[in-house]
Amino acid sequence: MKCNQKHKLMRISFIFLIVLLFVRGYPAEENTEEETVIEDFFICRTCGNDVSVANLAFDKYTPLALSATNHSFTETRSVLIQEVQNPLGIRFHIFLVKQASCAKVHPWTIKSTWFPGYAWKVCVCPKCHTLLGWMFEPVESATAEQSFPSEAGFYAIIFQNIITEGFVNSLLMKEKALRDN
Repeated sequence: MKCNQKHKLMRISFIFLIVLLFVRGYPAEENTEEETVIEDFFICRTCGNDVSVANLAFDKYTPLALSATNHSFTETRSVLIQEVQNPLGIRFHIFLVKQASCAKVHPWTIKSTWFPGYAWKVCVCPKCHTLLGWMFEPVESATAEQSFPSEAGFYAIIFQNIITEGFVNSLLMKEKALRDN
């Protein structure tokens, strides 16, 4: 039961962080925009930890992509999936988000970057340490003191290492429907 409460508290904290990101710097009386509805959560395929939200996905093409295609994550969200290859010949299908939940790891490097002008470091799940992707930061602002990308940076998430919460819930609903029959 304590684990379930801890998961709920982590989820509430993550939602609060996302809400703060959307309203940061705007006084409440001046903010006349509609309320932001979270489309869906991206979660770690290994442990189920929240990684990011679909609203934060965006398209930025890398000239080093081997291929690129659009993929529909939700009914309203389509993102660019790019195939990239590291120096060892390992290929990854990635998509980009403005914010993600990653553990603090390694310093920034500019070697073998897929996005010219950006330094990178790995992004691992803070809960299970599965490789989720990479963090990218403009070279001029990638300092040793900076653990995570600034607003000018972004995250490249490995498509195969995440799953949407909506998809997980649809599987659970089908399972419940089968049990009820």
